[in-house]
Amino acid sequence: MGNFTGLDQLKAATAPGAFHNSRERFDPPKCHPHTREAVLTKIIEWVEKKIDTDSFILWLWGAAGAGKSAIAQTIAELCHEQKLLLASFFFSRNAPRRSTSEYLFASIAYQMVLAIPATRGLVLSAIEEDPLIFERSLESQFTTLIARPLSFLLESGNELDPFPSFIIIDGLDECTDGTRRNIVDALVRVTKRFSLPLIFLLASRREQDITLAIESAKTDVTRIPLDTEYHPCKDIERYLRDKISEIRDTHPLRYALPPSWPSDNEIWTLTRKSSGQFIYASTAVQYFSSPSHHPTQRLGVIIGVIPPGRSDLPFAELDALYKFLINSTKNPQLIARILFALNTLFTPWPHVVEPALSLESGDSILLLSDLGALVFTNYSNNGPGFHILHASVIDFLGDPARSGDLYVDPGLLRADIVCRVLHILQQPEYPGEHVYISSSSPLNPNHPEVTLCLAAGGSIQSLCCRTTPTTELLSNLLDFRLTERMLRNLGWSCFQQFVASFAEATRDPVGYSSHQIFRVY
Repeated sequence: MGNFTGLDQLKAATAPGAFHNSRERFDPPKCHPHTREAVLTKIIEWVEKKIDTDSFILWLWGAAGAGKSAIAQTIAELCHEQKLLLASFFFSRNAPRRSTSEYLFASIAYQMVLAIPATRGLVLSAIEEDPLIFERSLESQFTTLIARPLSFLLESGNELDPFPSFIIIDGLDECTDGTRRNIVDALVRVTKRFSLPLIFLLASRREQDITLAIESAKTDVTRIPLDTEYHPCKDIERYLRDKISEIRDTHPLRYALPPSWPSDNEIWTLTRKSSGQFIYASTAVQYFSSPSHHPTQRLGVIIGVIPPGRSDLPFAELDALYKFLINSTKNPQLIARILFALNTLFTPWPHVVEPALSLESGDSILLLSDLGALVFTNYSNNGPGFHILHASVIDFLGDPARSGDLYVDPGLLRADIVCRVLHILQQPEYPGEHVYISSSSPLNPNHPEVTLCLAAGGSIQSLCCRTTPTTELLSNLLDFRLTERMLRNLGWSCFQQFVASFAEATRDPVGYSSHQIFRVY
């Protein structure tokens, strides 16, 4: 390798921008004061080996924008001050040296050399003995650069000062070279083989390959999901109120702000729209705190009481994230329709949405498996169910100015669903009269089309009154014949909703309320 020393080679294979205190990541996101306290406390207790002492991996997972990186950064700074942090690596899909595992273990080894000077000679000698070590597998790199030097030091019998053993790997889902599972596998196998005293915080979205790697790891893993258990809505409300207080104190137009601005209802609306995800709240604050605009007007745009200007996109950052996530799937347009249908039908069940969109059984589960950042699939005794983690993604998909090619026309989608329900009800083989499904839990995966009809039937008037009266819908309404069998299965109240809904859909309440389709055959 010419005149290059082991240290030169190590530095060349390192991604300094991935360190928690790097210049590249200057002013990284951190937890707002007095928020995330329960999560931070639990992680620190784990690092200090006060809880879950049998696990050497802690997996912090959550939706896109839930605040994982802010938590990881805050923990990194706290543990660095307390000399507990050995190394950190913050992945980012937008930074070439931080979007791949190529520089991961070299970067950890470089930081280990600084934190534990006694390992320096061992690491550099290993590099000089094998200058191509950085071209070898992840497991080989971890073994040669970190595990063997550290293990040799521990077994040497020399008295060592206490040294840090905590490593943070944030944004594992943003590693884009297909090696995310290999990283987890290498950490588990090598740490166990050498009985290393290392512990790892992994922070990521709940992507399928990462979840499988964690689930199949033959070791105890401490899990911290960023869900409602840690009351994110309270933290988001505190964050909003603190930021609004700053605006009232520092904004150039603070003198013009009404004393009652903003109302508690407006703050609660923002909190609710955040769905527990800090990215929504922080994006909103960034927008309405702009010193070049009036805060009250801009907050009105976000709340929805004031229309935005032609070039005014309050959630440009959030929209870019949604576009990236959805466009990264196999069928972005269909994914968008599934998400919107889940919201439209007020149902979490795949076998309700699938017949509504003429999908095969299981299609929605396969398609949404690549979208763990936005949708959580829960497997219960009743079967799989979806939970949309970002409520604001529906607003995004329903606004063509924001979503572009991913736009879902709400009226047309509702018309398609109603047409599908009417078509199913008209089929001679419709098995509705032989199937009982509780109205409180319309769930029967063996008869998904019946489940769809009953689920849609409960809100058919709401669906129809907000549809676009397409030619296909009006034709279906004209051809529809309500039979006595349908009436028995749907119930009288649902029949009344059908009558009202037809009138709404056609915008002709007099003509259609007297039409022959309402005769029971």
